[in-house]
Amino acid sequence: MKLAVQCDFDGTITEEDISFLILDTFVGNRWREMLTEYLEGRIPVGAFNKKVFAMVRADKQTQLDVIFNSDRVKIRPGLRELVDYCSQKGYRFIIVSNGLTFYIGALLEREGIRNAEVFAATNEFRPEGMIASYIGPDGREMDAGFKEAYTKLLIKNGYEVAYAGNGVSDIYPSRLAKIVFATGDLLRKCEEEKLAYTPFDNLHDVVRGLKTL
Repeated sequence: MKLAVQCDFDGTITEEDISFLILDTFVGNRWREMLTEYLEGRIPVGAFNKKVFAMVRADKQTQLDVIFNSDRVKIRPGLRELVDYCSQKGYRFIIVSNGLTFYIGALLEREGIRNAEVFAATNEFRPEGMIASYIGPDGREMDAGFKEAYTKLLIKNGYEVAYAGNGVSDIYPSRLAKIVFATGDLLRKCEEEKLAYTPFDNLHDVVRGLKTL
């Protein structure tokens, strides 16, 4: 089987959303009004992140210091097992996230995971505020449909996709996937849409599910 395991990062590989920690620390409560707009579907994720991260004026190292010293930053158990299992089976492991590239890379490196395929928001650190941009598979910037754009590319390239996620935005690639591993809001969305899924609490659960394929 030519299989790609596409995995979200914030709230899926991590237990909590790292971008929320950054925004709570450096912006305060102002950004949560915009979060409500995003969750209600009134603004796309790209536009949301552009607006809220433009309020963050801290440099890269300052933000990483907060992340690495926070009790809120926890990796779900089983990440190394998942990466190793995909490697052993010849499955393509790919992280596609609405989060930010700089902290995803730093946290993966801390876990000893290097050279992982990661597609997430690019970041520029400026004194007047961060710039976050989503670059799609065609090299163009996009405000919506980021995760499913990569799912569609995988399918176009002959892969069957196993998808793991936790958030509202994960329902879109999940609709395209062969198998779905869901927790949190994604699990509830799958139930609402009567979309088949396998629940997970940790990434060991995902490995167990992959072993049944």
